[in-house]
Formats: sequence, C-alpha cells, structure tokens
Amino acid sequence: MHRPIKIRTTVLYFISLAIFASAVFLFLPRYSRAQNPDPSIEFQIAGKTVGAFTLSELKSKLEPRRIEIFDIEYEKTKRYEGFALGDVLRLGFGEKLKSPEYTDLAFTALDGYNAVATLSKVSEPGGYIVYADLDSGKFEPVGRMGADPGPFYVVWTGKEQTPVNEYPWPWQIAAVNLMRFQDQYPLVFPKGAASDSPAYKGFELFKARCVRCHSMNGQGGKVGPDLNAPKSIVEYRSAHMIKEFIKHPSKYRYTHMPDHPDLTESDLDDLLAYFRYMKEIRE
Repeated sequence: MHRPIKIRTTVLYFISLAIFASAVFLFLPRYSRAQNPDPSIEFQIAGKTVGAFTLSELKSKLEPRRIEIFDIEYEKTKRYEGFALGDVLRLGFGEKLKSPEYTDLAFTALDGYNAVATLSKVSEPGGYIVYADLDSGKFEPVGRMGADPGPFYVVWTGKEQTPVNEYPWPWQIAAVNLMRFQDQYPLVFPKGAASDSPAYKGFELFKARCVRCHSMNGQGGKVGPDLNAPKSIVEYRSAHMIKEFIKHPSKYRYTHMPDHPDLTESDLDDLLAYFRYMKEIRE
C-alpha cells in the first residue's frame, strides 16, 4: 500500500532536481560571460551588428585612463581604469557617429537592461567605460541585489552628469546600439502626438527614465513589465497609485526600480497622458 507513495516521492524528488538544474543552467551563461577574462563589446547600428572588440583589442587601440570619481551607485569615491566613452564610440562607429540619421544610443546589459540616451548627451566629455576597480582589484557588488557591474560599466565625472539629468550609468555592458529612436522602437513612439503636447512630453520622460527597464507594446527594456500590453497600466491602476509608485516605489515593495523624487506633479501628469495616448492608439 505504501509503494505508490514512495514512487510519487521519488518522482517529485527528480522533478525538483531537474527544476534546480534548469535554474542553474539558465544563470550559467550570464555568469560565464561576466567572468570572461577577455570580454567584448558588440557595436550595432539600428540593431544590426557592425563589429566587436575584446578588452585586449580595446587596450591595444585606445589609451587606458585612470579616473577618480564620486560614484553615485556606491555613494562613495572610487578609482577606476577604463576608456573615455567618446574614444570607444569613435572606434566602434567611425564616421557614422556624426550622421544626422542617428539620434540616440542604447547600452544593452547582459541581463537585457537597456539604457537609452540621446547622442548629444553621450557625446559630451566626462563619460568613461571602466573595466577595472583600482580600489579592490575587482568590482565591488553594487545595488540592492549585489550585482557585479563588470565587465564594462559606464560612469561620469561631471557633478551634474547623473541619471536624474539623463546621463546613463549602466553596468554589465554587452552591446552598444547607435540608432534613431522611432525607427528602433516604433511601438514606443507616440505617433501623431504634437511635440508640445503632454503625451509627447510624457514620452520624452519615458524614453529618458523608463524604457531602460520597461517595454511598451513589447518594445524596450525587459527588466520590468510592459506598460501597454496586453493592457495599459491605466486600465488596472488608479492615477494616484501610478504616480505614487513611479515617484516612490521603494515605499511599496522591494524592486529594482529606483525612486524618482525629483519628478514634479506636472511630469507625472505628462507620463499619465503618454500612457493614455498609447492605450488609445493601440486600440
């Protein structure tokens, strides 16, 4: 009478073991790439790969720089070795970097995080792609989840060059994509919205702060949920709750989403106008 129970227990054991093994397998590629002794950065134009350079190749072609900054992610002074961001971009994209055809740059991380910034921002002096922590020999864990920011981490030396001012600070960089935003993400772009409308202003905020983690109609970041598919967030969350969660997500749950205490009521109204506009054109 006990034999079926024993068989079921054995089956459950092997199923659990298989699930555990699958989970480990899923994490292995990210870990192995992050630990690669000669990691590479892929360069893309409009999503198509045009080249790649390993760290050793970058060192042979560019001048390594040593910098000391107040790192806003660690909230302390740090010393790094890396390359000037402008030097890396000129090496990877050449004359295409000057083409008026392209407006934005996206940094894609190993985990799918996508930091988008205007080309005018990332072309300013002060940006660096660093690959070595000179204080500890290897990168210290960063963020609530204790992530390893290697193999490549974008930092800025200017006091005002912060995420709040729309300068990207992504880590675990795997690829850099030169693009025209509305061509690369047509389902995120508010087609038909006037450039001075609240919906378009909300789109610009979404592009600067949200698309790195969130998608719209399946396009954008993969870390957070899609905000318009299969249903718009405005269909199942109140305006008050949406505003609250955008501004202070840490008050409500443990999340990768950063607080945005600097956003004004007008900014939040513009974001809601964008969400509502995208809901309407989706339908």
